[in-house]
Amino acid sequence: MLHKRTIHTFYDLLSTHSTLNKIENLFECESIFQNEFYESSLTGDRRSLADNYVSSLDLTNASELRKILNVIEMFLLENEDNEFIQEDSRWKQLFKLLERDGFTFANGKLLSVNTIYIPKEIEEITSEFNIEHVKKDWERALDQAKADPEDAITATRAMLESTLKWILDDIGEEYDKKENLSQLYRRVAKQLNLSPDQHGEEIFKQILGSINGVVTGLGSLRNEYGDSHGKGKVYYKPSQRHAKFAINLSGTVCMYLLETYFANEKSISV
Repeated sequence: MLHKRTIHTFYDLLSTHSTLNKIENLFECESIFQNEFYESSLTGDRRSLADNYVSSLDLTNASELRKILNVIEMFLLENEDNEFIQEDSRWKQLFKLLERDGFTFANGKLLSVNTIYIPKEIEEITSEFNIEHVKKDWERALDQAKADPEDAITATRAMLESTLKWILDDIGEEYDKKENLSQLYRRVAKQLNLSPDQHGEEIFKQILGSINGVVTGLGSLRNEYGDSHGKGKVYYKPSQRHAKFAINLSGTVCMYLLETYFANEKSISV
């Protein structure tokens, strides 16, 4: 999440170092549009204009949060070599506030601080092959890991389900929308030759059986600790480490399934 102070520091930088036209372009290039029913209480045309755009977003929603992050990211990119703006104390302050909120600016991207997560291959492969739902679930999981571990765990399960359904859709295999995660995985595993009974060597049976166990476990973890079910009187709230564990597990399985699918795509038929 982004705290109010972070957003207002960004407004202050825009007010001093941008124009109304540039502010419009920054937001509208990310498909963020003004809220005609909102009247900003901030002073200054540039601050109030930026505030109007942001008011149209639900920043508790991971995909909409990503939009404002993209706006800030583009502003930072455009001014990377601007020594004048970098002498402004609010420039450094914005980076510190973003870091406090759980984001770091690296290689031209604003990313969740996730040094112990699996690498960025998921973002690359989902962008390259336009796997939109998997990409959104991945971004939501990373964005929420620190602020809302329950939602992050739910997102990791959704990412795995989206991956399985995307592969089945791309193959052209029909499935019942009510099928659970394990049932979907069994369908995909059969198509990708990943079922333990499709292999004779014991070591492969063990490894492939373990993947099936991870899939089942992630479904159970989401049911137990995610935010998609009501809670009983006794409830143990998951921490950030639980969310990271789920993200790493789900991300690794999703990457393995997608890479296996693309490696064998031509030989797969329904």
